[in-house]
Parts: sequence; C-alpha cells; structure tokens
Amino acid sequence: MLRNNKNNTSGFVTADFIFSFLLASMMTTLLFGLCFTFTVIEIAQYISFSATRAAIPAQKSYAQQKDRAEKKYAQLVSNSVIRPLLINGWFSLSLAPQDIRLNEKANEDFSEEYSGEKDPLLIMPAAGVRLTLTAKILNLNLGPLGRIESETGNGFNLKIGTLLFREPTQEECQKLIESRYSRILDLNKTQYRVLGEVGLGGSNPYFPMEDNGC
Repeated sequence: MLRNNKNNTSGFVTADFIFSFLLASMMTTLLFGLCFTFTVIEIAQYISFSATRAAIPAQKSYAQQKDRAEKKYAQLVSNSVIRPLLINGWFSLSLAPQDIRLNEKANEDFSEEYSGEKDPLLIMPAAGVRLTLTAKILNLNLGPLGRIESETGNGFNLKIGTLLFREPTQEECQKLIESRYSRILDLNKTQYRVLGEVGLGGSNPYFPMEDNGC
C-alpha cells in the first residue's frame, strides 16, 4: 500500500499548472507596469516639450518667459484627458522651480549636466524645462519573485527634459542696443553726442538703430 502511494503521480499536472499560472500572472503584471510607464513617459516628454516651446519665444522679460512655461505645464497636467493618467496613485509628475532654466545668466542652464565633453566648437541648446516623473506603479511585490526596488531606494524617478534655443527678451535686446549705440556715440563725442540724449537715460526711450542685433 505504501509502495503504491509513492508511485502515484496524480496531481502533478495541477501543481505545475498552479506554478505556471502564478509565474505568468506575475510576469504579466510586470509587463503591464512597464508598458504603462513607457506610455506615461511619452506623455511627460510631450508636456516638457510644450512647456519649453511656450517659454522660448521672445517676451518682454525673462520672468514672462518663465511664467509662460509654468502656465503651459499647469494647463497640460490639468487637462481632462491627461490628468487621469498622471493623478491616479501610480505616477507623480512634478516641476521644480530650479528645473526651468532659460539661460538668462551665466551657468543658468543645463549645459553642465548634458553637454558631455567640453568642446568649444560644440554649440547645443541648454535652455529648457525638466520634469521629474515618479513611477509608483513599479514598486511591485511579485511574491516568489521578490520585490522590485530601485537602486537608490527612493522609488523609480526619471528626469525628462527638453532643450531648445531661447529667443532673447525685449529687455536683453534693449541692453544690447544701448551698449552698441553708446559705443557708436563715443567714436566722436563732439559730433555724435548731439544725438545721445535720445534713448540713453533721456525722456524718449527710442533711438535710431538700423540693426538691433536681435
């Protein structure tokens, strides 16, 4: 009787089926999370590009360019179609103030982080908007396969940025024009300075200039 029980193999297929079903379910869950994450990454990339594209056209001031980027970002993340994909507990998209860098001042861009080797002949756009995407959906516990953890332990965070060339603002162009105009007047202080009262601290903010350099 004992020998017959040892030789009885009934039920092995059921055990194999249960193991295979659980393994397939865990892998399906992982693939679903990855596919959904890649989809949201593309959406976040579109938001980053749109915010940067809204910021780079010429405005009156740098502050207005930055404000355009923030407003465009807020408009897109609150969109009735996009918002459910980002605000659902699975993902988190954020824009930090220091991640809007439009190269108004020296070193106020992303050149140190993305330019790679320092080549003086390499010109690349370094102004733009960078977003931080956190994929909470990938913090999975797959049972026998273990728990998926990021290397840092802070979750799966991804930086998504867009870099473009920014157009100069009206204030920047005005400073450039005044600088050039002042140097032209200084070429002949006796003759040219007759026109110097126009636009340089005088009551009239306009002055003649054929090429404003902008």
